[in-house]
Amino acid sequence: MPRPTRTRRGAGRETRHLPETDPSVIIGIDFGTTFSGVAWARSTRPEQISIITSWKTSLNFNSDKEKFPTSISYRGKDETPAWGYAAPIGESSLKWFKLCLLEREDIPDYLRHSKNLQTARASLEKLGIHAVDVISDYLRELWNHSLGCIERAEGSSMMNLSSLKVIVTLPAIWPAYAQFRMKEAIEKAGIMNFRSTADTTLDFISEPEAAALASLRDMSDRVDIKVRKPNHVEFGFEMLMRSYPQTGDHFVVCDAGGGTVDIITYTVTSKDPMKVRESVRGDGKLCGATFVDERFRLLLKSKIPLPSWERLGEDGVARLMNNEWENGIKPQFTNDGHNWTIQIPVSSRKRDHDQFSCPEITITKWVGYKLDDSPKRKEGANYANSQEIVDVFRPIMSQIVELVITQIQEVKRRYKKLPKFVILVGGFGRCQHLYSCMKQGLKDKVEILQSSGARPWTAVCRGAALRGLEGSSNTAESAICSRIARASYGAIYNVTPWSEKEHDIRDKEWCPVTQVHIAADQAAWFLRIGDTIKVGKPVEEQFHQDFDKPVDNISTCLIYSNALNPSVRCDDTVKELCHIRWSSIPKYDDLPSWKNSKGQLVKRLDYIIKMTSNGVSLDFEISYQGKIVASKNVAVDYSESGVAARRSVEHHNFVDSDDDDDSGTYVPPDSERSEAPNWGNLNWDDHIASRIPGM
Repeated sequence: MPRPTRTRRGAGRETRHLPETDPSVIIGIDFGTTFSGVAWARSTRPEQISIITSWKTSLNFNSDKEKFPTSISYRGKDETPAWGYAAPIGESSLKWFKLCLLEREDIPDYLRHSKNLQTARASLEKLGIHAVDVISDYLRELWNHSLGCIERAEGSSMMNLSSLKVIVTLPAIWPAYAQFRMKEAIEKAGIMNFRSTADTTLDFISEPEAAALASLRDMSDRVDIKVRKPNHVEFGFEMLMRSYPQTGDHFVVCDAGGGTVDIITYTVTSKDPMKVRESVRGDGKLCGATFVDERFRLLLKSKIPLPSWERLGEDGVARLMNNEWENGIKPQFTNDGHNWTIQIPVSSRKRDHDQFSCPEITITKWVGYKLDDSPKRKEGANYANSQEIVDVFRPIMSQIVELVITQIQEVKRRYKKLPKFVILVGGFGRCQHLYSCMKQGLKDKVEILQSSGARPWTAVCRGAALRGLEGSSNTAESAICSRIARASYGAIYNVTPWSEKEHDIRDKEWCPVTQVHIAADQAAWFLRIGDTIKVGKPVEEQFHQDFDKPVDNISTCLIYSNALNPSVRCDDTVKELCHIRWSSIPKYDDLPSWKNSKGQLVKRLDYIIKMTSNGVSLDFEISYQGKIVASKNVAVDYSESGVAARRSVEHHNFVDSDDDDDSGTYVPPDSERSEAPNWGNLNWDDHIASRIPGM
C-alpha cells in the first residue's frame, strides 16, 4: 500500500514554448447544454476569428445562426444521426444529454425533476447507450461539418499542411469525473484521430475564462476607452485594461448559458505585458436559460385548454417555443408594457381540409386568448396579468443576481473595494431583462457591460479560439498568471505508525510488510480549495512505497474534495478522482532496503507525483530520481459512479446528499404540486439591496 511522505517540493520551472514556425488552425468548441458553437482562426491571421454556420435545418430563421442546438436524433440503425437544427423538434430528439454526464447525486433536486432531464435520461436508458456515446456521436457530426466549412474557406492543401489545435470549453463548476468523461467523448468522436500530414492537439478552458477572453477583447472599440492600436494582435485583457489607470482593478464575468451560469473575477497585476489573476474563487450554478424556458412552457400550458394543448403535440409546442419564445419574447422582453402576440396553431373544426388555424394570445398588460375549439369560452374570458411573464423570469434572475452579488461581496471583503464592472456574456447573458434585473440589483454601484447582437452568444467559443492563439495555457505568454482552486486535490496514503493522539481508531490497521499498525487511507492534499494555482508551475508531492516482494505495477488513488476544510481521512466529503498506474518500476534488487521488527528485508521506492492544472483539467506525471517514468504509461481510470472515494476494495462508497432547492420549476396556480418559493411576492428592491451591505 502506498505510504507517501508529505514533503512539498514547491513549484517546478515555468514551461515555455518556442515560437511557432508551422501554420496551425485553432478550433474552439463550445459544447453547451442547449446550444453549441465553433470558432476558428489561423495562427498566421490571429486577428480574424470566424464562426461556423451554414447548418442544415428543419426550422425557420436558423441556417446562418452562430450557434446550433445541442440536439441529436437517431434514425435507422446504419444511418447518420440528424443533429442540430436538422434534428426533429419533438420528443424523438435527444436534448440535455450534456447534463447526463453528471451523476444524479451531483444534480440539484429542482433540476433532477425537470421534465427535459427526465426525458433525456429515459431516452438514454431506452436506447441502451451512455451519455458519453451520445456526446461522441454529436461531436463527430459537429467536427465533420466544421472541418468541411474550414476546408472550403482555406483549401485542402492548406489544411493538410496545418496542425490542428482544438480547445474545448467545460463548465467551471463540473466535477472532475465529468471532465474525464468529456475527454473520452472527444476521443471517441475521432477528433484526435491520427493525421499523417500534421498533428492534432487538445486542450481545455473553463467556460467563464473563455468568455472573459472574448468579451474583454470586444470592449476594445468602446468610445469611452482609449486603446493604442495593436501592431499585430493583442488579446482581450491587454486591449481593454491598458485604458484603466490603476493596477488592481477587478472585473466580474457572468457567463449565463442555457444550463449553467458561471461567475469568475479577475484583477490586473501588470499592464506591460498585461497580466491578470483570478481574484476570488469563482462560483456557478445550474440556473441558465433553459429553466426559464421550461417555466414559460408550463405557463402556456396552464393557459391553453388541455384539448388544444394535446392537439398541438410536442412538435407544435416545440415550434411555438422556437418561433415565439426563443426568437421572440425571451431575448427582447423588458417588462415595458410592449404588446406581444403569440400565434397558437390549433386544429379547426370549421374547415376539415385545413390543418391549422391561427388564433392569438396577446401578452401585454394582460394576457388573453381566443381558441376556435373552445366555443364556450368568450374571447378574452381568461386573462393573466403581465406580472406572470416577469414571474417566469424572477427566480432564475434572482439566482443569477445573487451569484454576482456574492462575488462582489467577496471582492470587497478581501480587497476593500468594489469591482470596476460586471460583464454579461453567454446566450442568456444577452437577455435584456437580465441586464435590467442586474442593474436594478446592483443599484449602479458597479457598471454592467452587455454587448449586443451575437457577440455575447459566441463569446465562449471565440474565447476558446483566443486561448489557442495565445498558446497553451501553461506557457508564459498566457494573459492569466494564476487561478483560484475550486476544489482540493490529493492522494490516498497510509501513515506509519498509527498514533492514538493523531488518528481515528477506525483507520487503525496492521501492515504485514512493515510489521506496525498504520493509519490507513488518509488524505494527503496537494492543493487546497481557495489556494492560488500559478500557471505553468506544477505542485509536487513525494511518496514512497514498501515491498516485501517484486511487483509489476504501482497504483496511486488520487482524490478531491469540495469541502471548505478537506478532511485528513477519507470521509464522505472525499471523492475519487482517478487512479495512476505505472509499470516502469526499477529492478527490485536495485531498490534501497531496510529491515522490519522481524528482521525481514523490505524494499522502499521513493517517487514524486506532479500535478498541473490549466483551470479545468489536470495533468499528472510521476518521476523517480529526477527522471519521468510514467508520463506516457499513466492510465487514468475513473469510476462509473464518479462520486465516491473507494478507500480500498473492501471499503464502502460515499455519496453526496441531495440539494432540495426547487426554485427552478414553474408551478402553475391550482397545481397539486407543492409550491416553489413565492418569488412573485418578493420585494425585489429590498431583497437585492440587503445582499450588498455598504455598497
